[in-house]
Amino acid sequence: MPSIRVQLFDDFADPALSRLDWRGLLASGDSDTVFLTWEWQRTWWEVFGRGKLLLVLAEQDGRAVACAPLFCDEGMVFFVGSGGSDYLDFVGDVGKGEVLPAMLEAARGQAPGFLGFRFYHVPDRSHTGCLLRRAAATTGMICYDEGELPAPALTLAPDALQQAVHKKSLVRHENYYRRTGLLTVQHFSESRAIRPHLEEFFEQHATRWAVTDYPSLFTDPRQREFYVRLMEVAGEAGWLRFTRLDWNARPIAFHYGFCYHGSYMWYKPSFDIAQAQHSPGEVLIRQLLLAAYAEDAHTFDLGLGDEPFKDRFADHVESVRTWGLYPEETAAAEPIRSEGA
Repeated sequence: MPSIRVQLFDDFADPALSRLDWRGLLASGDSDTVFLTWEWQRTWWEVFGRGKLLLVLAEQDGRAVACAPLFCDEGMVFFVGSGGSDYLDFVGDVGKGEVLPAMLEAARGQAPGFLGFRFYHVPDRSHTGCLLRRAAATTGMICYDEGELPAPALTLAPDALQQAVHKKSLVRHENYYRRTGLLTVQHFSESRAIRPHLEEFFEQHATRWAVTDYPSLFTDPRQREFYVRLMEVAGEAGWLRFTRLDWNARPIAFHYGFCYHGSYMWYKPSFDIAQAQHSPGEVLIRQLLLAAYAEDAHTFDLGLGDEPFKDRFADHVESVRTWGLYPEETAAAEPIRSEGA
């Protein structure tokens, strides 16, 4: 049997688990997504972290094979990033031997008053769900499927792209802006180029959502801090994408998103609510589709959720699932409740 050694770290800055080490582990796992990068995970923890950080590193025969980026809070253990992250998972290969059970037991032992694990937004394409069920059986826990969310996306084949960007409403709205003034589109990926535009983006987003029952996330200073700090580290990493649309030198739409390993992600858009009748959001999505194709992206990821507009563009829908693992005595006592992701 290969020997498994587990180490615990409580700081993303620990040199024993460097950014380069993390990147190598991430590339070897089932879910190599932007939300599992060292940059995203560290920034999320520094801004939103609560409780105790548990970075659980597993080594097999002296070689690091996987990391569980976790934190425990009031007896529950979660993935770092549980809140605002569309896709989460373990980092690296947890399918070998007893790697996953060893990591779970190590984390469990560090959680005072342990109640259970709740793992949000694990992609169904990952083997993690199956492995968690297996690990539960060997660690005296019960595994629950706690629900799924859709993740629509468009495969950026030439024919599919042409069909999407030539939808009549998209072309009509863009033609309105080009016919009645000067429409300019700017794409940025470097921090120093993005920073001057963020305050306008935050304010536009807040104004757009103020007229609804769902206030903008940017009414929370921590959210603004997160997006600024992420810009600073992700601009260096190379996967951040920020777009600004101006009409007659006035911003009518923004987008804060990512292009990571060929997947271009629709993440946080905003538009000028005063221009709603001319749908600047449709002009924005058309320009992002063109930008994604220009970068040779293979997928345009529309993110989690089943908003009706996504049906107009997606050609397939994947799913993410939340998994809960609870000790048999806890599960038998009463259902576990906790803050959502």
